Amino acid sequence: MKRSIQLRFAFFAFLAVTVAGSACETEKKEDYSEKILGRWEIVEAKRNGDLTESLAGLFFEFQTGGAMRTNLSATEETAAYELQDNKILQRQSQIEADYTIEAVTDSTMTLTTTLRNYNFRFLLAKAGE
Repeated sequence: MKRSIQLRFAFFAFLAVTVAGSACETEKKEDYSEKILGRWEIVEAKRNGDLTESLAGLFFEFQTGGAMRTNLSATEETAAYELQDNKILQRQSQIEADYTIEAVTDSTMTLTTTLRNYNFRFLLAKAGE
């Protein structure tokens, strides 16, 4: 009888661990590749938590194939980008930056990044929305 209870306990413990493990594996990562495409224009920019007007007119334009346009460096330029989970890695440009996608909808996107030891938060609106 005691052996039977131990076997049942072991079976249910194994079952619980198996179910919990498979639930973790099925968690899907969000795919941002289509959501970020298009032109995004600045609505609000914060530097170290304070509103800043110095980035008025800022835009990002993400294109298929890993190309992007931006005027973050004060002049419009084309750069390369790569998506890694919720990060946009801007490369081959005057400013190389890693942006974290905090939120994205059909009409708004929030990005955060650190540039020259300043923390930035960009609230962007999809152009034409």
